[in-house]
Amino acid sequence: MGALNRQHLFEAAVAPWAKGLFAFIRCHAPQDPEDIYQETLLAAWKGFDGFRGQSTIKTWLYGIARYKCLDAMRGKYRRQAVEEQGAEQEGRDAGFEQAAVTRMDLSAAMERLREAERTLLYLVYGQGFSLREAADILDVPEGTVKSRLHTLRRRLRAGMEEKP
Repeated sequence: MGALNRQHLFEAAVAPWAKGLFAFIRCHAPQDPEDIYQETLLAAWKGFDGFRGQSTIKTWLYGIARYKCLDAMRGKYRRQAVEEQGAEQEGRDAGFEQAAVTRMDLSAAMERLREAERTLLYLVYGQGFSLREAADILDVPEGTVKSRLHTLRRRLRAGMEEKP
């Protein structure tokens, strides 16, 4: 396949999903979404010839983005471990005081979830992926996605009824 033809095919395959893909990355890596977006597209470009259609292009792209976001989070946590313990404690105390003043809303309930749980909710409810597509992106069985969503909905409901 010629280089120009490959470029056009790649652009045509990626373009419909670019905006949502960037929003997904921005949600999971707010500090440097542009860099992660570029890394995602570069990885997709490099792997484009090997894409065999075992999933949709959309699912494949979001899977790459998920791994790039996880890589960025690992780096973020390594940097945080180097910071002083006192500075971390101040941030936690400020967050606790703020939560004690206001009634818990959906945003606060979401913050209590693990990153993987927020990712699942975002994929299904924020981006409209089917359960099968979300399962492919997260590399888990579809039944696991169903049970996790059921549990998460119940936890969010209970969390929103509580007062901090």
